[in-house]
Amino acid sequence: MNSACCLLTTLFLLVICTTGQSTTYSVGPGLIYPTPNALYTADIVTAGDTILISARDYVGQEALAVWKEDNLVIRGVGGRPHLIADGQYIWGKGIWVLFGNDITVEDIEFSGATVPDQNGAGIRLDGIGMTIRRCYFHDNENGILTGSGGGEVLIEYSEFAFNGFGDGQSHNLYVNNVDRFTFQYNYSHHAKIGHNLKTRAAENIIMYNRIMDENSGNSSRLIDLSNGGLTTIVGNLFMQGPNAENNNLIGYGLEGLTKPVSELYVYNNSMVNKRVASCIFVQIASGTSRAEVVNNIFAGTGTVIDGNVTINSQNYINPSIAAVGFVNEPGYDYQLTASSPAVDYGSNSISTLPTQSYVHPVQSTSRTTSNFIIDAGAYEYDQGTDVSTPIKAEITVESGDILVEDQNYGLVLKSMDGKCFRLVVSSTGGLSTVEISCQ
Repeated sequence: MNSACCLLTTLFLLVICTTGQSTTYSVGPGLIYPTPNALYTADIVTAGDTILISARDYVGQEALAVWKEDNLVIRGVGGRPHLIADGQYIWGKGIWVLFGNDITVEDIEFSGATVPDQNGAGIRLDGIGMTIRRCYFHDNENGILTGSGGGEVLIEYSEFAFNGFGDGQSHNLYVNNVDRFTFQYNYSHHAKIGHNLKTRAAENIIMYNRIMDENSGNSSRLIDLSNGGLTTIVGNLFMQGPNAENNNLIGYGLEGLTKPVSELYVYNNSMVNKRVASCIFVQIASGTSRAEVVNNIFAGTGTVIDGNVTINSQNYINPSIAAVGFVNEPGYDYQLTASSPAVDYGSNSISTLPTQSYVHPVQSTSRTTSNFIIDAGAYEYDQGTDVSTPIKAEITVESGDILVEDQNYGLVLKSMDGKCFRLVVSSTGGLSTVEISCQ
């Protein structure tokens, strides 16, 4: 095994550390590579390396870079470094271009990306696949813009705000033809006329996010799933504001169903509309092979679904937003009060029960079904352990069935970490579990 070696000078802090076949480069004031652009122009980074960027403002040329190698990890340290384009761009595309495959970027802020074709991005993905974590993209022509190279894109715990040129052709983020796109625990808001989230991925997993216009935003759609795809939308907070340019919150396949699978699953989201002119909460293209819309809250006026659905059930619908019983709707807190009619309104018989809830800003917490029946919407009222404790019994059955008529009891299983879960059956025969006390 190679021993770690570190290069030191009397004038510079530790800047390069090599272990095995990978190298860690430190970027920041007083170091050999004081800016991201300095490291990029040195052209020494190789596949699998780690780049640590000290927190400070990097303005104009010093912010720009093209990362060409695969499997890089690029991370802000000591806070979040702020890359400010200030009218500069690289390769005609924006602040950073990820040319390598499967690069991870964490804890970095991107702003001000503009290019002559009005499509400048904080990050432009030209490689295959990437992971973005705990980053902040604001006031760019696009927060993120990906190519169509395939691969998997994961974006989590990040914020997108006020991105877009204002022509409706650029967006908070635009994911093109990748194989799988996962978007979770994020806050996307105030896109400038474009979409808060636009994707053409073959598979989309959009879970536990806050995606909103809020009172002053004028985005087009909250989510545009341009070409359909296998799409799961679970546990999100959606709010269309009074100034929204488009009238639908979610558009599915409206530019043509071109993906191998055209299935849409919309479960346990809380959706609020304040656009007075007209509203379609979920618009589904003709030809969609399967669409399930279950356990959602639709608050405010408008058409709930435009298009054919396979299953449309247990959605709490009320044109009066105040009547839904949100904890603080004007403050965008869509947790439920004890008197909310959405409590225990849902069905446990869905393919993807929510296991998390969004916590603002860009965090999450676990979600457990209370009182055996899941609540409609993105939050569960009175989360926690069920109060009914199991009655321990030893039963031997040589033939026949076991019937438990009292719905407060049933088969209890203990997990490997010592937690206890009771099996619960719905009116349609679907099985789910609720955590209970093991005592």
